[in-house]
Amino acid sequence: MIPALGRLQLVELSRLFLHEAHDLARLGRVQDDIRREGVQRNPVIVAPCEGLYLVLDRAHRVHALRKLNVHFALVQRVDPPEKAASWGHVLDAASLEAVLGSAEGIEVSEILPERIPLAEAYFHEGRRLFITSLQEDLASQVRALWMLQAAYLPGEVVCRIDPGRRVEPLPGEAILFYRSFTPGELVETVSRDEVLPAGITRFVVEERVLNVRYPLELLAEGDSAARNAELGSFVEGAWSRNRVRRYTEPVVLFE
Repeated sequence: MIPALGRLQLVELSRLFLHEAHDLARLGRVQDDIRREGVQRNPVIVAPCEGLYLVLDRAHRVHALRKLNVHFALVQRVDPPEKAASWGHVLDAASLEAVLGSAEGIEVSEILPERIPLAEAYFHEGRRLFITSLQEDLASQVRALWMLQAAYLPGEVVCRIDPGRRVEPLPGEAILFYRSFTPGELVETVSRDEVLPAGITRFVVEERVLNVRYPLELLAEGDSAARNAELGSFVEGAWSRNRVRRYTEPVVLFE
């Protein structure tokens, strides 16, 4: 059997901790999809951490499942990475420039600073601005990240860009690329009862399990061992019926 299938597990929602805030528009869409389909389609990506699980990806599914009052989440366990990658966010250029000109606690420069920038703003026709926190400690950097959120339009779903594949912003657009964070930095942030803004971190998972379509009724209250035995039977049944495909080429996914 494919090794990644052995890393599927049902975990109590109370044992998952989140390091990012959620986007209300995206959360509403995810919750509606889960309620309508009656299944958790894709597992939450988690890494074990001090007896709990750090959510690396699909945090909106965790919030949605909590609102749907189920007890468990279907997760895929992965080894903790050394560092998270990050997303780029497409924003209105004028709104972003206005925030960069007024936000406290940050410094903006057209020259790459000596220390790692908090973020980089990339504008149409190649203009760049580098944003650093005036204070180097992690707590100050997180506060500065939240100040940048004033550039986001309320209720709008943010388009995310993979920094590894740079896209030229259209006229009137800017792309904000954030710095990366280590899992230790995320744990430290959560330990202060704080979170990062939504959609910043991106963890690369070599083999993601997708489209499991696990029924919501099997995520309800129950004994953890018994529920995980049900999950094992579900996965073995899908495997024996040749309902599992493993792709090694890149996949483009519509969400």
